[in-house]
Amino acid sequence: MSSHVPLVAAVLLSSAVFLGCPSKDNQSSSGATSPADATNTVTGPLATLESAPFLNEVWTSQEGEQMPFVFYARENVRVSAQCRQASGQLACDALRPVRSGMPVEIAARELTGGMSAGTKVCLKLGQKLVTGHNSTGNEDGFCRFPDGSMISTGALEQYGMHVLQ
Repeated sequence: MSSHVPLVAAVLLSSAVFLGCPSKDNQSSSGATSPADATNTVTGPLATLESAPFLNEVWTSQEGEQMPFVFYARENVRVSAQCRQASGQLACDALRPVRSGMPVEIAARELTGGMSAGTKVCLKLGQKLVTGHNSTGNEDGFCRFPDGSMISTGALEQYGMHVLQ
């Protein structure tokens, strides 16, 4: 049995060299990332949105379309319910502008009050604006993305823009 110890040690050593040893930030020395790392690449104020409490809501568009949303009150983010996957992960086109770390630049002189800053962000992104009403009559603006997902223009204003002086 002791004759197998050098063979086992050689196999383990070659595996460590081939795969790389994990470092403190879950990256192997070969540069590969662990599966957990690949799904948790979001940084900034919305990095922990998946674990935040939320409410399910239904809004209605001006055309009468039912629009299901999830609302994260603490973060003030209202996003299409389709963005929340069964696993709890959030993934859709509507979240990219607020989680990518690359805000849309808006010149301060463009913020005249005639149109909300979030609406300006949506238009600069080349997306469609949708107005909705909830069951209590409140109105809100949403930005619709190519995959059909939407985010409130307020969230775009808060997390998706940078004002240029």
